[in-house]
Formats: sequence, structure tokens, C-alpha cells
Amino acid sequence: MNRSPLPPATAGIVAIAISVTRRIPALLLESNLDLSSPQALTMYVQGGRFASFVLVYGLLFGVAFWAGRRSDSNEGTALAVASGVVAAVAYLLGSGGISLLIDGEQGPLLSAVLVLGSSISVGAQLAVVTFAGIALADRR
Repeated sequence: MNRSPLPPATAGIVAIAISVTRRIPALLLESNLDLSSPQALTMYVQGGRFASFVLVYGLLFGVAFWAGRRSDSNEGTALAVASGVVAAVAYLLGSGGISLLIDGEQGPLLSAVLVLGSSISVGAQLAVVTFAGIALADRR
């Protein structure tokens, strides 16, 4: 079997990028940057959402499709699960690191629960996108 480590590695990188883009407002408000208007904050948030969209559905889906074209037909599920687990761990580490940088008003227990729930969600989302790319490659 030719198991490609590229989809899980890509999912990890995308998950770290998502952890940063989801916390852009908090990062900007805690930093020393001068936000002259609310429109500037909105522009940064929308730019982060667009970047996340391009990374998930452009980069990860494309890499999964490429890996699906070059792998056995029965290893798609294993690659999707591996991508989901790597993405969940990467998002958990990225979000945890950002949470340590930002002094939030929430308690540490609530922050931990929110980060854990978000990491499971991102891991599942990226596993589904990976599986979809591999499944599409199998159909062609």
C-alpha cells in the first residue's frame, strides 16, 4: 500500500491556519494595532474567512484528490481519519497557544471546553473534506 502522508500533513497546516483566522478579532483587539474603524476589523475577519475557505476547499480538497488518484481504492477511509485526527490535534495546539497569549474574560475551564469542542469540529470537517476529495478521485 502506498499511504500518502500528504493529506494529513496538509490537514494539520490548514487546521493551524483556521485556529488563527478564527481568533483574528481577539488577536487584533488585544494587540497594539490602531483599528481606526469597525470596518477595518470586519475586513480582517472576512479576509480570514476567505483564506480559511481557500485553504480547506482549495488546498486540502486538491491534495486529497491528488492522493486519491495515486493510492489504492480501499485506503481512502484511513487517510480521511488520519487527516481528521491530525487536524483536531493541530487545531487544539494552535488554539491553545493563542488562548495562552490572549487574556480572555472566560474562565480556564470554559476556554478549555470551547477549544476542545472546536478542535473536534474542525477535525471532523477536514476529515469529511479529505474523504470527499479521495472519493471523487476514485470515481474518475
